[in-house]
Amino acid sequence: MSIQAEQAEENTASSQSVTSESRLLITYDISCGGEQLEASELDEAVEYQMGQGMWPIQLELEMLNEAVGTNLQVVVRAVDNVFGKVDPERVMQLQQNDFSQAPEPGELIEFELPDGETVEGQILSTFGDQVEVDFNHPYAGRDLNIRIRIEAIFNPGSQKNEY
Repeated sequence: MSIQAEQAEENTASSQSVTSESRLLITYDISCGGEQLEASELDEAVEYQMGQGMWPIQLELEMLNEAVGTNLQVVVRAVDNVFGKVDPERVMQLQQNDFSQAPEPGELIEFELPDGETVEGQILSTFGDQVEVDFNHPYAGRDLNIRIRIEAIFNPGSQKNEY
């Protein structure tokens, strides 16, 4: 994993920095080979709680001690197995009648396991009454470029929050 951080000039005097308990507002973009896979809306930051396992720990470690306005660019390499290795046994053939409506290739569908836990699977293909579903993490085995901008920091017990 490699990282680049750039402090926005207007925020160089910021008194707050990201801690392991911070709640953040961030904008982000995840791409692979120039193809955008996921992104927040440019004008709408999303809430992110540090320490909740929402993103890989390596990424959170890079955000620690950064300030509002910081732009981070992280390259997550497939060989680092941050999102796991691609396991061919996690690609399964299901019956078309297992679905309430006809699934489309590329679609992500949530499945409930017998114990109540849910898992997400991506529809790879449909053929006749067969549906091929990949239960690997969608980013497993892929080199990713993740860009994050810290828009706001809310630290527990702080009288002053940074925007």
